[in-house]
Amino acid sequence: MTLEKAIFQVDELKPNQVSRAQKIEWLSHLDRRVFKEVFSAHEPDAQTPSAFTPYNQDTPPDTELLALPPYDDIYPAFLSMQIDLTNLEYDKYNNSLLLFTSAWGQFARAYHREHRFRQDARTLKF
Repeated sequence: MTLEKAIFQVDELKPNQVSRAQKIEWLSHLDRRVFKEVFSAHEPDAQTPSAFTPYNQDTPPDTELLALPPYDDIYPAFLSMQIDLTNLEYDKYNNSLLLFTSAWGQFARAYHREHRFRQDARTLKF
């Protein structure tokens, strides 16, 4: 999923007043988490990036986000959750949180199953 597609999906499903810049910042935060908490704890493969560069307004809209299909549903779920929190819509936030947590868990478990843990993963400092 690209940066633009994640933003488009959430805007289509949940009309909102949150700026594009804020959504990009949230996606950057989530992919930093993907890189540090999931990718960095495992032996890299051909698709694993060696570093993460945060996204900003100058990041090309066709930039591919880190979680690949079928686990890229974490992105619209995360944006939806953040929008609900920003709007102080706590019931909606709780529902969105459950959807994101489920999607994140599926992604992380699948990655853990398919990749070997790094020998030094327990001593890594982030």
